[in-house]
Amino acid sequence: MFDKVTEIVAHMIGFFHIAVEEERMRDAYDDFKALQLADAETNDLTNIVVTFKAPYTLTDFTPVLEYTPPDLEQVPQFYGPDILNTHLPYYHPLAEGADELAWAASGSVSLSFSFNRPHLTLEPAGSVVTITIQNAWMEDNDDLFMNEIPADFVDPAEYLTTLQSINAIAQALGVVATSAPLDFSKSTLDTVKALHESMGDTDGTSRIGEIVTVQHGDDAYGSYVNGETVEETPILDDIMPAYFQAENPDVVLSDDAPEDEEDPDALANTDPFQGLDGSSPASEQFEIDDGHHLVTGANVMVNDASISVGWLDAPVISVMGDVVDLNVISQVNVLFEHVTLNAQAGATVSANFNVATMSHISSQPVTDDAAMAEDTGGAPTGLPQNWAVTRIDGDIIMANWVSQFSFMTDHDRADVQFTGSNTQIVMGDNTIVNLAGFMEIGYGYDLVMIGGNMITVNQISQMNVVMDYDTVTFTGDVPFGFSGGDNLLFNGANISTTGIDSYTDMTSNFANASNAFANGATTINDSVAHDNAFAGDDILTVLYISGDFTTLNWLEQTNIMGDSDQVHMALDNFQAQTGASIELVTGSNAAINTASVNIYGVDSEVRVGGEAYSDALLYQANLIDTDADPLGVELPALANEAVAFLAEGMMSPDGEAPSDAEIVATAPEYSGNPDMMQTMLA
Repeated sequence: MFDKVTEIVAHMIGFFHIAVEEERMRDAYDDFKALQLADAETNDLTNIVVTFKAPYTLTDFTPVLEYTPPDLEQVPQFYGPDILNTHLPYYHPLAEGADELAWAASGSVSLSFSFNRPHLTLEPAGSVVTITIQNAWMEDNDDLFMNEIPADFVDPAEYLTTLQSINAIAQALGVVATSAPLDFSKSTLDTVKALHESMGDTDGTSRIGEIVTVQHGDDAYGSYVNGETVEETPILDDIMPAYFQAENPDVVLSDDAPEDEEDPDALANTDPFQGLDGSSPASEQFEIDDGHHLVTGANVMVNDASISVGWLDAPVISVMGDVVDLNVISQVNVLFEHVTLNAQAGATVSANFNVATMSHISSQPVTDDAAMAEDTGGAPTGLPQNWAVTRIDGDIIMANWVSQFSFMTDHDRADVQFTGSNTQIVMGDNTIVNLAGFMEIGYGYDLVMIGGNMITVNQISQMNVVMDYDTVTFTGDVPFGFSGGDNLLFNGANISTTGIDSYTDMTSNFANASNAFANGATTINDSVAHDNAFAGDDILTVLYISGDFTTLNWLEQTNIMGDSDQVHMALDNFQAQTGASIELVTGSNAAINTASVNIYGVDSEVRVGGEAYSDALLYQANLIDTDADPLGVELPALANEAVAFLAEGMMSPDGEAPSDAEIVATAPEYSGNPDMMQTMLA
C-alpha cells in the first residue's frame, strides 16, 4: 500500500494514459474513414420522367350556373338490391303521354332516368299450385282358433256391407258438396259464388237424429267444441282412449338418475335419453305384463295437414271485378257401436269431439290511444316521390289442395283359451298416418291492382266414420276386465288470418289507372302515387295483375274404420288352475283428423269495382247410434233416407242423389304383397 499522496498521483497518471489512448484510436479511425471514402464508387443518376397535363382552361367568374342535360342514351343504369332503400331525388313528373325508357332485364332492380325523373322496376310475383293426395288402406281381419271345436262366427264380409251404409249416411251429412275449383283454365268466380250461396242456405236442422250446430258470419269466429263456445280447446293427449294412456305413460327422466348424486362417475355415465328409445333390447323383447291380455281393437287413424301461407299482399288493393272471401269448416263424426256379452247388451262409453277455431286479427300491434296520439306528431306525412311498377298479364294463383283418405277394417275372430301363466295376444293395435305440411312465403307490395277478380277460399272438411260391433262369449265363471267401447272420434280444425281487409268503393284515380294498364300502360301517374293512402311512403312498389288473383286452401280429410270383433273364450276351470285374471280390449279405437290453415298478411284497404262477398261458416255434426242391428238390417234404408233428405240439390249439379256405391279403397300400385319385408322373412 502506498501513502495517500502517492495513491492520488498514481490515479491521475492512469487517467492521463487512458485519455491519450482514446485520442490515438480516434485519430487512426478518422484516417481509415478518409481512405475509405476516397475510393467510393459512383452510379449513374436515375432518369425520372414526369408527365403533367392541364386540359382545363380557367375562365372568368360566372355568377349564373349553366346546366345542359346529358344524352339519355348515354346515361348509365344502376343495379343493386339496395336501390329501393335509397332516397332518390325527385325532379319533376313525366310529361303527359311522354314515351318512357324501356325496362331493364327481367329479374333485376334497375334505375334509369327519363325526363330527369328516376324510374324503378322490380321483379313480378309468381304463382304456386300444390295438389296432394294421400290414401292409406289396411285390412287386418285376423282369425285365431285355439279350440278343437271352433266357435260359430259371422263372415266379416257382412260387416263390410254395414260399413258401406254407414259411410253413405256420413257422406250425406257433410255440409259442403262443392268440388274444389281446380280448373284454372277459366275464371272460378261462378264456382265460388255457388259455394257462397250454399253456405248461406245451410242451417242446423236435424233430419235423421244427428246433433247439428251451425254458425254463420262473425258468429263462426272463436273456439267451439261440439257446438259450444269454449275458452280453451281440449288437448288430444288428454282424451285418448284409456288403452293408449296406460300403454304410453309420460317419461320422467329424473327417475332414471343414479341415487348417489355425489358420485361424478355415476352421473357422467347416465344416458340423458334413457326411456325415450323406441323398441326394447333383444333381451326384453318378449317380456309381457303379468296376467292374460287379448287385444282386438286399439287401432289409430290419423290425418294431419298444416298450411302456412304469406304469398301476396299489400296495404292497398284495387279490384276492378268482384271480391270473394270465404272461410268454411265442416266436421262430421258418425259412430255406430254395439257390444254384446253372452247375448246381453253391454254398456259403451265413447267420446266424440268436433273442435274448431276461426280467428281474424289485425297485423298492427295493439297500442295505447294516448301513446298513439303522442306518436302521431312525428309520423311521416310526405307522399311518394318515386315508384316501381311491374305487371302480370294473366292470373296469379296460390292454391293448395290436400286430400287425405284412410280406410281400415279390423274384423277379428278369436276362439281362445289360456293355459300359461302370462299371455299377450294382439290382433289389433294398428296405426295409419297421413301427414302433410306446407309453408309458402312470397311477395309484398305497397299497391296491388287487379284487373279481374280477387278470390280467397279457405275450407276444411273433416269426417270420421267408425263402426265398432263387438260380440263376446265365454264359458265358465271368471272375472275379467273388459273394454268394449272407449272409442275416440276427433276432428280438430283451425283457420287463422293475420291481416284484416276493409272494403270500400272504387275511386276514379285507381279505376283510370287500371283502365290504362289494360290498354298497355306500364306505369302509374301522380293521381295514384299521391293518394292519401300512401302518405309516409318514399318509394311506391306497385303490382298490376290483368286477370284474377286466386287464393285457395282446400283440405279434405276422411277416416273410415270398421272394427267388429267376435271373441269366444273357453274359461272352464281357468281360475282354479291359474288364479290369474284376463284383460280383453275390443274397442279403444281412435279416428283423428287435424288440420290448420294459417294466412299471414297485412291490414289492407280494398277498393272494389264490382261486388264483395264475404262469409264464414262453421258446421259441426255428430251422429251416434248404439242400438242399430249389428248386421245392418235397417241401415240401408236409413242411408237412402239420409241421402234423399240431406243431399237433394247439393250432391250433384242436376240434383240427383248419388247411388250407394261400395267403399273402394285405393289399392297400392304394386300388385304383389304390400308387406315388403315378406320377401326377407319368407
